[in-house]
Amino acid sequence: MIKKIINQIWNERKENAWIFLELLAVSIFMWLAIDPLFNLISRDSVDKGYDSEKIYNITYTYDNKRSPKYKAELDNATTIRESYKQMLHLIESLPEVESYAISDGGFPGGNTYGGWEFIVDSTMRADNKEVKKEIYFFTCIETTESDFLQTFSFKDVRTGEILKKDKNGNEGVYISKSLAKELFDTESAVGKSIKMHDSDNSFNVLGVYEDVQGFIYNEPGEFMVMVRQYDDPSNIRHVAENIIHIKLKDGVDEYKFEKRMEDEIKPRLRAGNLYCDRILSHGKLKNEFENAYGIKNKYRQNFIISSFAILCTLLGIIGTFWVRVVARRQEIGIMQSMGATRATIVKQFILEATLLASIAFAIAMPIVLHKIYAIGFAEPLVDLMRVKPISETIAWRNKPVPHFIIVSAISYFIVVVASIVGAAIPVASTVRKEPVEALREE
Repeated sequence: MIKKIINQIWNERKENAWIFLELLAVSIFMWLAIDPLFNLISRDSVDKGYDSEKIYNITYTYDNKRSPKYKAELDNATTIRESYKQMLHLIESLPEVESYAISDGGFPGGNTYGGWEFIVDSTMRADNKEVKKEIYFFTCIETTESDFLQTFSFKDVRTGEILKKDKNGNEGVYISKSLAKELFDTESAVGKSIKMHDSDNSFNVLGVYEDVQGFIYNEPGEFMVMVRQYDDPSNIRHVAENIIHIKLKDGVDEYKFEKRMEDEIKPRLRAGNLYCDRILSHGKLKNEFENAYGIKNKYRQNFIISSFAILCTLLGIIGTFWVRVVARRQEIGIMQSMGATRATIVKQFILEATLLASIAFAIAMPIVLHKIYAIGFAEPLVDLMRVKPISETIAWRNKPVPHFIIVSAISYFIVVVASIVGAAIPVASTVRKEPVEALREE
C-alpha cells in the first residue's frame, strides 16, 4: 500500500504541493514553539542538588543615626557582639529548628555570590598542570552550632549522605563534584588546596559534594562554599548583611511556625539597634527574586505565546487536511464503488497524511539545525555534546544532541497526530455514506 500511496502523492503533486509547503513551514514553526516550552518544563524538573523544603531565611537591619529609634549608647562593638549572640542563642533554642546556617548573603537558589580567580598548583594534579579558573562561591560563617551543609542538605559524593562539616571547625572550602574534576581531575579532592590569585590566601578542600544550583538562573554545576570561622562582629552593618537560614524539623506545621515567628519570635529578635527585618520561606524568597528580575513574567509570557502558537498550528494542520479530504469526496466515492472497504480507505488517507508530514518534517530539520548553529547554541561537527555559551555541567537533556532529539520527537509527534486527525475525521464521515451520495455531493 505504501508504494501505491507514494504514486498517489506523486500523481497529485500539484494539488499536494501547497500542503507540503505548509507542512514544511509548520514543522519549523512547531519545533521553535515546542523548544521554549520544553526549556520551561526542563528547568523546573532539574534536580537542584539541595533541599530547600522547610528552610526559612532571617534577614536583619538596624536603626541608623537618622532613625528616631537609634540609641547612640548601644552603637559600640561590645553591644553589637552581645546583641548578635542573643539572637543566635534564641534561634538555637527554638524547638522547631533542626539546624541553622549563617551566610554572608549568598546561598543556594539565591541571587548573590562571590567570584575570584583561583590557582591550583601543578603538584595537586596527576598531569602536573597548573590550573587558573574563575570560581563562584558562597561564604558561610560557621559557629559551634551552625551547619551550612546540613541545613541545605549538600550530599557527599562518596556516600550520598549529607556531607559532614569539618569536625575540627577548620576554615577551608567545600567544592562541587564538577568543580573537583575541573580543578584536580578527580572527585577525590579532600586534602588538596587552592590559592587565591594575587593573594597569599590558600584554602584546603574539606569535602566534595554533589553539584548544586548555585544561582537562581543556573543549573547545578561548578560552585564552591568557602567556610569562615565565626568571629565576634564589631560592625553592625556587617552583621546586617548576614542571613541566618533555619531548617525546620520533620512534622513541623509551617503555617503555625510562620505565625508563631511573626507574633512571638520576631519581636524578640531585637537587641540594641539591630533587629529582625523579615522571616521568609525559601520558596517565597525565590518567587521574590523571580518577580524582581522579571523571570516569572518572562516564563509566563513564553508559555502563553508558545501554547497559543502550537494551538494555532494544530488547527491550521487539521484544517488543511480537512479541506483536502472534502475536495476528494468524488475519489472516495469511486473507491467505494470499486469495492474498497471503509477501513482500507481510512487507512490509505491516514498513511498518506503521515507520509506527507514525515517527509516535510525531515526536510525541515536541517533548516532548524542551521538556526541552532546560527544562534551559537552548538558548534556543527565539533563535539556536539558540548555547549558554547552555557556551562558544561548542564543537565544532559539540555545539551545540544539530546535537546534537539527530544524537541524534534515531540514536534514530529504533534505534527503527525494533527495531520492524522485532520485526514481521518472527514474521511471517516464520508465513507459512512453510500458511494452514490459521495458522487452526488461532488
